[in-house]
Amino acid sequence: MATKQQAEVPREGRAHYLYAIVRAEGGWELDLAGLGTAPVRTVREDDLLALVSDTAGLRVAPTRAHLLTHQRVTDAVLREHTLVPVAFGTVLPSEERVREVLRTAHTPLVRALAMLDGRVELGLKVYCHRDALARQLEEEAPQLARRPSEPEEDHEQRMELALLERTTRDMDVLRDGLGPLVAATHESAPLGERMLLNAAFLVDRAAVSAFEARLKTLAARTELYAYRFTGPWAGYSFVDVRLGVEASPAAAS
Repeated sequence: MATKQQAEVPREGRAHYLYAIVRAEGGWELDLAGLGTAPVRTVREDDLLALVSDTAGLRVAPTRAHLLTHQRVTDAVLREHTLVPVAFGTVLPSEERVREVLRTAHTPLVRALAMLDGRVELGLKVYCHRDALARQLEEEAPQLARRPSEPEEDHEQRMELALLERTTRDMDVLRDGLGPLVAATHESAPLGERMLLNAAFLVDRAAVSAFEARLKTLAARTELYAYRFTGPWAGYSFVDVRLGVEASPAAAS
């Protein structure tokens, strides 16, 4: 992606779809197509640039094509630059409104860019093979097996406690093993009964390969868990900048 100086051309009467915020360093020329194949361009205010493309209205339908385009644009920029990602469906009515947002949120945006500088987000979800783990626990501790006169409900409660103790310990070992390679961690609530960990890690670009290698080593210790590793992504989970802009109703539906 080239980064030569590009003149900003006002687009009066057109809404502006917002992808991300970056530093205004070195000039920019983006060879990227945005939503509806409109070219991605920059709007500058002081030392910040908003990456935008023209759109016909203030609503953007959350179609698969639109979502993938938004992701493709941010991924392309992320390969060479630090950016503050913006939620899908964020549309502003004019270029002046874009500049106003950059002025109003300047301090938290600069702070976020500094925190994300040279870093990417990696996602990790861990799932438990519950039945296999229960069998292993009974092999390791025969007293966990159901007693002849024990009500089934009582046995299930004992097994639940044993499963919780083991999985909690194993996830703590995983966190500790990855910790030295991580700048920050954000955990969301697990989804469903099988998921044990739903985490995002902020990692230096230079440490991504080491993070993957460490994860593979830790995962190889047991077959009782399944791991879903994703990324690198823009640091969505680590940005809490209020732009004063709501995503379009269509995107939120």
